[in-house]
Amino acid sequence: MKKTITRTALVTLVLLITTVVSSYAQTYYNLYLCDDATAKLRPQQEATLVAGDKVHWFLNGTPVGSPITYTGTSGSTDLTVPANLSVGLHKYTTAIESKDGCLGPQSDAFEVYKLPTKTLALSAPTFASYCGDASGATASSQITATSTPASALPDGIAYTYTWSATFNGTAVTPITTIGSSNGSTGNTNVFTLNTITAGTYVFSAKVDYTLTAANTGVLKAGAGCSVSSTTSQTITVNPRPGKPSIMLVN
Repeated sequence: MKKTITRTALVTLVLLITTVVSSYAQTYYNLYLCDDATAKLRPQQEATLVAGDKVHWFLNGTPVGSPITYTGTSGSTDLTVPANLSVGLHKYTTAIESKDGCLGPQSDAFEVYKLPTKTLALSAPTFASYCGDASGATASSQITATSTPASALPDGIAYTYTWSATFNGTAVTPITTIGSSNGSTGNTNVFTLNTITAGTYVFSAKVDYTLTAANTGVLKAGAGCSVSSTTSQTITVNPRPGKPSIMLVN
């Protein structure tokens, strides 16, 4: 009886561990495309082909056009992945047909994920103004950038934020001289202005997709993949009054 209970508990523990591990499992893909980015696919065995062999391409199991005849030139059987793929996962496979008409098996899938469009918005600052030289109740103000994808992102995709600012109309370079970002790669990123120099600071930001450290895939971004905030936000740092002196008037 004791052995039965122990074995039952052990099986339950194994199932529990398996469930927890699988709940944290991440799925990554070979290639991620953003905006109008394209890519070329090629059979790894191209070097073994002879002129007259044919390469068949398939997308989600359906033939892509007609078989491409190998001419003996490198890249002659490449397939261009189009820029207008729908958002989501697309599985490409290939098969080789010898010049004698013998068709080999299909390859394992090369998985391509088309990423959705996104928008970027900046929140109003936590304080529209504060006093310079730490002369007021607060000595900083924060702006939050929020990225919103048009549909849910796959595992292994994060964001890179780039902040920019002007000081009285002149670009601030580097921006780290007036404050810092919290470094978040999630859907929000916060910039804190903590400069003591009085003036008007106008902030903008842009966001790009990036791969997480664990994602071994490749990300190709088109020209419109980098998205800028639609509006800017302004923070005013007010000057600290100078030290007064006293004079006798009567």
